[in-house]
Amino acid sequence: MTAPLRWQATPHAGYFINAVGISADGRKTIAGTFFHSYSDERRTGADSNSGDFGIYCWDSAGALQWSNTFTGYEGVYWASLSADGSYAASGGWYSSTPTYSGFIAAFDAATGAPVLDYYKTPTRVNQVVLNSDGSVLAAGGDQLYLFFRSGAQFSTTPSTLPVASGDSVISIGISADGQWVAAGTYAGTVLLVKIVGGVPVSSNTWSPAATNTVHSVAMATNGQGFAVGMKNGEFLYFVCNDFLSNAQPAWTQILTGASSVYGVAIASDASFVSAVGNIGSASGTVGVFDNAGSAATLRWQQTLTANPNSTSIDSEGLFVAVADGHPDGTPGHFTLFNAASSAQIWSCTTGNMSWPIQVASNAMACVGGSDDGSVYYFNPLRVL
Repeated sequence: MTAPLRWQATPHAGYFINAVGISADGRKTIAGTFFHSYSDERRTGADSNSGDFGIYCWDSAGALQWSNTFTGYEGVYWASLSADGSYAASGGWYSSTPTYSGFIAAFDAATGAPVLDYYKTPTRVNQVVLNSDGSVLAAGGDQLYLFFRSGAQFSTTPSTLPVASGDSVISIGISADGQWVAAGTYAGTVLLVKIVGGVPVSSNTWSPAATNTVHSVAMATNGQGFAVGMKNGEFLYFVCNDFLSNAQPAWTQILTGASSVYGVAIASDASFVSAVGNIGSASGTVGVFDNAGSAATLRWQQTLTANPNSTSIDSEGLFVAVADGHPDGTPGHFTLFNAASSAQIWSCTTGNMSWPIQVASNAMACVGGSDDGSVYYFNPLRVL
């Protein structure tokens, strides 16, 4: 089936779209612009990674509602939109030599007005997440940062949870109510924090027995538990309440054939998990596993034509979406599968490898971003 592409936007030609967000009803979409020259050095100059970067917001028809840009270094590595569409956040690199700094920012998603104005960090911010009403903002870089909103503004003094020296937070998941925040690090540590009334009240950590890296963390919106994808081809499921006392996974699975699990997603009630992983350098796989709480059972697994980078599930558990592509300069794909049967519903080929994809909670739309510089909005996914 031809992909139901409703609109496509290129906020800044030549830059990458590293992260996207979509509101629960699919009526609002955000994306951030990022650039790193990697090995091909397609841009030249004293600092080819510097430029004008920002976060952009569109309505469901593709009309740009607002943007917030800055002149800096590499730009927006990640962006997030609260499920109710009221607040947006971004994070990434802000400046390079002589003083490198990352940033965390938040915005009123109706107007684009800053509600946390580029808080600086000593290293790049790898991910930002917002809970459903945008009252809790979690960000990860040299440590885990937690910001709490009072009224229309976020406090400029975050609560922080450190990681080991030289380590960094790679991925974060948050429950809809903001009570649970899970994070994974480059060294493979998993951290869970419980928040009550805007205050972190307890936390615990788990570390793998052998050297590993967390690539992806996904929290069930109901806060039941969270999934973690690892560099060694494993993915794990943790029960939130149990983690605080025993800090052990409820189960561990291997994604057959995958050398690493690059992305995980979890159903809103934690009833099933999707995981995507690399097979060599030119293909990949996506698997869906039913979650019984203490064990997982394979529902289905499919081969992908390129290395996958992320996966997403709507809150009703109808669809599994995948973004793929590697290496730079080769086509990527956005693919939508029937979560129950594994049937491919549609696929869209992009002009370069594609990293983020997110399905709206109501299963009516999804959005993806590509290194070809474009945001792709697909709608409708189904007829109610």
